[in-house]
Amino acid sequence: MLTKIILADDEERWRLIVRDFLEQEGYTVLEAADGRQAVALLRDNPDTALVILDIMMPVMNGLEACGEIRSFSQVPVLMVTALEDEETEISGFRGGADQYISKPVKMRAFMERVKSLLRRSGKGQEILRFGELELEPASGAVRVRGELVPLTPKEFDLLLYLARTPNVVRSREQILHAVWNTDYYGDGRTVDTHVKNLRMKLGPCGELVRTVRSRGYLLETELP
Repeated sequence: MLTKIILADDEERWRLIVRDFLEQEGYTVLEAADGRQAVALLRDNPDTALVILDIMMPVMNGLEACGEIRSFSQVPVLMVTALEDEETEISGFRGGADQYISKPVKMRAFMERVKSLLRRSGKGQEILRFGELELEPASGAVRVRGELVPLTPKEFDLLLYLARTPNVVRSREQILHAVWNTDYYGDGRTVDTHVKNLRMKLGPCGELVRTVRSRGYLLETELP
């Protein structure tokens, strides 16, 4: 099961940027435009591993949302804000926040805070298993029969993309858009080449990545 993270901010462009970074690390992102939506999402998804709250939001701000969350959950909360006064930071911690970071956010530092909170809570260690194949979305590790398999970043992203929806066919165009982050719907040979290399590196588990003629590729849950 993939790690769920709730991302709450009324600034859509910022949410999109952060969501892309989180999804590249293998997390599932649930978006909210205000604190009330974030609280409702958490009630509907109690298995959420982390909540990221901006302080300055309409309807219910981040401090209010954090207080509401603490009335029914101990999920880790990371507060994000453009405000830099000490009192706001203190209010965040008193309201139950676990970490605090100011905008403009440096994404590498931001991601390290996310991973640190998940490690401390013990919720960042999900492993996807398909027979003798194992993926660790958070760390980027892939193992076959317990042995680490060295993949390139794109090979891992491709494998993870297929692993998120096992037994579902993904077209070359869908893979190009998701893995290469492009709207170019043209020659799929880039995908074909990466699939070929991925199969070779996965060795005995390479057959899990199956070609569906004229449609695309899928990852099977077990070898045929």
